[in-house]
This record gives sequence, C-alpha cells and structure tokens, in this order.
Amino acid sequence: MTDPRLEVLPGGTHLIANADGVVIVVAHRADIAATAESPAGQTMTALLGLVREAGAEVQRRTGRIFARLATTWLMNLDNEDQVEFAVITPSADGVALFLHGAVTAVLEGSDRSEVLHGRDAGFTVDRVVIPAPDIGVGLFVDEDGVSEAVLPGRGVAGLDAGIAPGAGAVLWFGAPASDRAPAAPKRASRLRKSEDAGVGVGGSPMPSSDVRVGQPVGLRKGVGGAEVGGGADAGPIAESGEPEFDTDTLVPNVPIPVPVRTGGVVPVVLPEGGGVIVRGFMCSRQHLNDPRVSFCAVCGIRMDQLTCVLTEGVRPPLGLLMLDDGTSFVLDDDIVLGREPEHAAAVARGARPIRLPDRSGGMSRAHAEIRLVEWDVTVVDQGSANGTYIRMPGHQEWIRAMPNHPATLAAGSQILLGGRVLTFDSQHSQF
Repeated sequence: MTDPRLEVLPGGTHLIANADGVVIVVAHRADIAATAESPAGQTMTALLGLVREAGAEVQRRTGRIFARLATTWLMNLDNEDQVEFAVITPSADGVALFLHGAVTAVLEGSDRSEVLHGRDAGFTVDRVVIPAPDIGVGLFVDEDGVSEAVLPGRGVAGLDAGIAPGAGAVLWFGAPASDRAPAAPKRASRLRKSEDAGVGVGGSPMPSSDVRVGQPVGLRKGVGGAEVGGGADAGPIAESGEPEFDTDTLVPNVPIPVPVRTGGVVPVVLPEGGGVIVRGFMCSRQHLNDPRVSFCAVCGIRMDQLTCVLTEGVRPPLGLLMLDDGTSFVLDDDIVLGREPEHAAAVARGARPIRLPDRSGGMSRAHAEIRLVEWDVTVVDQGSANGTYIRMPGHQEWIRAMPNHPATLAAGSQILLGGRVLTFDSQHSQF
C-alpha cells in the first residue's frame, strides 16, 4: 500500500481532522462555521481524545481499540443519535472504517467499489477491509437523505495534520481519477439509500472485507424489523488476535466529555417506556451492573471498592449482536432472527424482529430467538429445519443448539444460522 494522502473537499462546514494518519469527519449541519463549543466541535474534541487514548494502549494500530472506545463513549451520551461521524484508520495491510449516523464511506479500487452507509446499521458500521482499495476511501456527510456513491476527481487541498472545515474527505492511495484507465461503466454520482451498499461493481464484494470480532462495543437502540443487507453466504469468522492501534503525539491531550453526577446518591429513574427491572450492584457513579462482575461496565471502576448491596433498577443493554456484514444491533430486548420473523409468536409478545437475507437456503422464517434472562443473553432455536449452531469463545467446534431450549452465550460467542454468522459481544463480561 502506497503512502496515503488526505484531501479535504472544499465547500462545506463539516469538520475534517488528520490525527497522525487517522481521518475523522464530523457532521456540522449549519451554515456558520463550527466552534469549539458547538456540538460538532465537542464531538471532534472527544474523538481526538479517543484516538490518543487508543494509541496509548497498543503499539501497532488496526482500529479495533478506537472502535471499542468510540462505541463505549457513544453509549454514555444522552443525544448519541444526533452525533454523526466517520473515521478511517489505516494500518499496514488495510483500513478500518467506523461510521455512526448519516454518513457514507466510498471505497474505490481499480476494478470494484463498495459503499457503506452509517444510517443503515442498527448502531454503527465497524468494518476492516484488507487489502485497502488501491485508489482511495472517501468519507461524506449525507445531505437531505442523498449520499455519495463515487469518489470525486482528485484535487489539491491536502491536510497533513490538524482540523479544517470541508464538505468531506478522501484518503487517496493510488493515482488520480484522470490518470486511471477506465475499468467500469460510469455510475451516477449520487443516489438515495444505495441498494448496492457493500457490493462491488458487477455485484462482487470488496476483497477480504472482514468483520472484526472481540472487543466490547457500545450500545444503542436498534431499528425494529430492519432488514440487514449483504453478508450472504458468510462463513465463520476467525479472530485474528489482540487488537492493536498506534498513534503519535500530534493530537493534543484533550479530555473526553463524560456525564458528571453530583450531590450524593442519584436515584434510579424509570424511563417513560418502562424497562426490565433487575437486581444488581451500583458502582459509586450510580451505574447498575451485573452482580457477578468485578468492574463497572460503563466507567470501569472496581466494584469491590463498595459495600455490595443488591439494588433494583432498570436493566441496561446487555451487549451487541454483530452481523457478518458489519451491521450491529443493541441487545436491550428480546430479538427474533430469521428470513421472515415478523409473524413469530415471540414478536407478538413484544420481541423485535430482525430479517436476515440468506442465499444459502438454510434460514427458516423464524429461525432463532435471542432471549434476555436477568443478566444473561441466551439463544433459543425455534425448531428450525437446519438448526442453530453455537461456537463458544476459544473453541473451534460448532455445537447444535437443542430446539426450544435456551443456551446461555458468553461474550465472543458466535451463532450460525443458515449461511449467516452472528457474534455476541458485551461490556458486561465477567472479569
């Protein structure tokens, strides 16, 4: 992979940053310039702090540590649905992409392209692409529901370090568009809700586009009944070892905004929409936790520093279900997975249906249910014709689940439904 060059696209007020090669684009939907006190400015400050924090943890970057920190940070925001950003983390052999909100990434190679939309995911798009596309990767903010589908011609507005306003950003790896030999028919420059997201020219996926597995990620309410695109004929996902990341001291050491509670003990307030009441331990910052864990899942404080008294409160989300196409869904309620899960009995009782397209032909209409029991996440095969298979962390073999009997999942467990692989991850792991 050649040395990348970041170009800031002119004509916009969005914020673009280059933090030692890590590219950040934050949406600023206003005609006036963003300031440090504006929501976009505060978001950029927080993300730069996360880049620095990720770089302090490991020596060789892959983007995984940043993804974990960013999603945990999002989970603690009261207005996370209003935060929109995209990040490119180049590595020695590829790029990592992290998208949240109405933002789009365009990956363009000499023979194929891929378009990823942050708004299509239940929470975030978190993708590793190996090798990196040989032309470039662009990050754009969707405007009025319209998103970019191709990279523009290469310009001259580079950004070696720091923050600048712009309409978007392109990290170029190869020759400018004017120097390329034509390899594919010209496509429309813009489209609405692209149906070929995640698919290359001619229907081919980008090479070696790997979904990352491992580090706990943050949470957000998913989209009920949302159809998940791509990822057909997926096989089991192999974990590639400890996540690594690297960054330099070019980024200032800025604090990450976190909610601050004062005035002693804060009582649990039930949300208007209700919630499941469970018993757990409160950390000193009033985060309710699984009584079996040693550290707070939100702030990381040691739980054994407190007098552990069981307290009733609204159960927080128990983790994230990550699909093999990079889409993820928060586990804050029961879920039914399948080809056409909308009419399942569990959905009538309040479970959320998630439709999974599958070209293998092995997916049942209502294939399996993800059922939350107290602090545990379980999977229940719904009597599917081809079965539900589970692979526990650290094991190679797949075990077929007994129909209609719940099987408890540990963080990092994988589920095989037809030709689709799903991974359960949780910040509530027992450690």
